[in-house]
Amino acid sequence: MDSLQIAVIGAMPPNDYLPLTTNKPTTKTTMNITAPTVHLNGTPATDLWAGYEAAYDAVRAAQDALAKIEFNARDYYVQGPEAWNKALNHRIEQASALRQVEDYLFQHLIELQQQKK
Repeated sequence: MDSLQIAVIGAMPPNDYLPLTTNKPTTKTTMNITAPTVHLNGTPATDLWAGYEAAYDAVRAAQDALAKIEFNARDYYVQGPEAWNKALNHRIEQASALRQVEDYLFQHLIELQQQKK
């Protein structure tokens, strides 16, 4: 994926841009969120961006870590015939929850990117 060049204008003097480069994907499911507004009396754009980006990166790291865990039916069959399916469903639910948090954070990054004041 291509890097996304981002310029956030807000709590900075006119003609000042905050160039932020990220390797975040450029397409995601659009989630309806209420994003913070960057303005002179609020949290600086750099702080908002850094916070959401750090959280996004942490969720992506958690997704990667979850995917690397050895997950095999041989570790569940001694619990009975339904144990593997239950474990698999739980794993799918947790991976889906991480995707929802990832989408939530990503949408904040998009909203912050689009604010130009």
